[in-house]
Amino acid sequence: MSFRILDVAKPLASLLPEIELPYERVSFDDKIVYTIASAAIYLLASVPLSGIQPSKIVDPFHWLRFSFASQSGTLLELGVLPVLTAGFFWQTLAALRWCKVNFNSLEERQLFQSLQKITAIFLGFFYSTLLVYSGYFKPVDHFVSQSHQSGFLADSLIILQLTVASAAVTYLCELLEKGYGFGPGCMAFIAVTTAYKLAGSVIGFGYAPWSKDGQAEGVLVQLFNSLFSKGFIYTIYNAFTRIENINLAQVYLAFITLFCLMYTYNFRSEISIKSSKVRSMITTYPIRLFHSGALPLIFTLTVIYNANIYAYAFSKIVCPIPFIANWEINAYTKKTADLTSGLLYFISSSNASTSIILNLTRIVVSISFITIVCALFGRSWFKLAGSSGKDLARQFKEQDITVIGYRDATIARELNKLISSASTAGSVVLGLTTSIAEATGYSQGFATGVGIGMLCAMSVLEDIMTDVQQGNANGTQFQQVFG
Repeated sequence: MSFRILDVAKPLASLLPEIELPYERVSFDDKIVYTIASAAIYLLASVPLSGIQPSKIVDPFHWLRFSFASQSGTLLELGVLPVLTAGFFWQTLAALRWCKVNFNSLEERQLFQSLQKITAIFLGFFYSTLLVYSGYFKPVDHFVSQSHQSGFLADSLIILQLTVASAAVTYLCELLEKGYGFGPGCMAFIAVTTAYKLAGSVIGFGYAPWSKDGQAEGVLVQLFNSLFSKGFIYTIYNAFTRIENINLAQVYLAFITLFCLMYTYNFRSEISIKSSKVRSMITTYPIRLFHSGALPLIFTLTVIYNANIYAYAFSKIVCPIPFIANWEINAYTKKTADLTSGLLYFISSSNASTSIILNLTRIVVSISFITIVCALFGRSWFKLAGSSGKDLARQFKEQDITVIGYRDATIARELNKLISSASTAGSVVLGLTTSIAEATGYSQGFATGVGIGMLCAMSVLEDIMTDVQQGNANGTQFQQVFG
């Protein structure tokens, strides 16, 4: 009897709680409530870990956090990284036939989902263990550069908190993905966190605890405050160059990136279709440029984030590996650790190196790496996600729809060419736009995070509009309020 990886999930799946599929169609109003409630719970989870002072943590992953809805020193330390890593890992193995799954079988599909869920929870435990024993959570004395020691119980408590938080995020994602809410859970959480952080970075009235001179979190709020208390030239200079909080240079880069992505978002190729049974007018079916949405860039950053975690943990627990990565504490803020050399430096947004040659090399390598990985992902992912030309042709056939100008025997092949071209081109545009913004060294992940957040928000919005177009919102309280 042959052994399958999927069989590993059978004994473990019975031990974990399971969110059942809804027995009947969830109403539009209930989906809205579930989505908003889940997003609110996620935002409220950004509370400091017990026994940890976030303001005293030196964060080496600060430029990656925006894209994964994570926050240093809180229950959302890992954000949606474990869920995304588990999803990409198992779906890639399934596509490569290394993990045999019959997606037409309900039982195997449920086992596959359970396997992803178990992996996400395990990764939450594994990541937190690596961070704890690498000394990441220990406050650093910036005068002697030594970490304070903590006990086994304190370390275990941190690991427990982060593991439980990862499990909670996993179940919140599962809740939305099983039809109780809108959009993939990870997309919804990234979108709402991006909106929250973007608003706070621009018009936030709060004051960051690590700010040396009590600057407001929102750059515009600080700009107007300084105009009445400090000189005009200093105010403008500080607004564009402050590094303890988001500055105007980062905001401008983010909005330029956002404009480029929004401008190209609606680029599409249209094919003419009509019903083969009912005499009707010819309509068009759009194949969008961003056929894979934000997934190509999210996948690329997931790889980079994992590489950074493993390299950081190895360098702190075992021995330094300058060839792979080297971090140095930011001399001004004492809040972040920036990459200054090593392979990971060349695919980062860090501009901390003092070498002009290294900086120029980093710009070329980072743009090339992100763009190429995005392109390769976009070229193949649509086949793995069940949205290839063959899948679309089968849907048309089931709905008795014909494509004008193509024979039935060639529809799948022609659609596959269109989808492949659109997905690859869209992934290149996405990767190139965001990598150029990050290569400047000024964005520090802000522009990429805003771009990913916008695409995730559009994905959730499309899910909502699909429900509306299908008439599921008719007669609901939502329709009565918003018309």
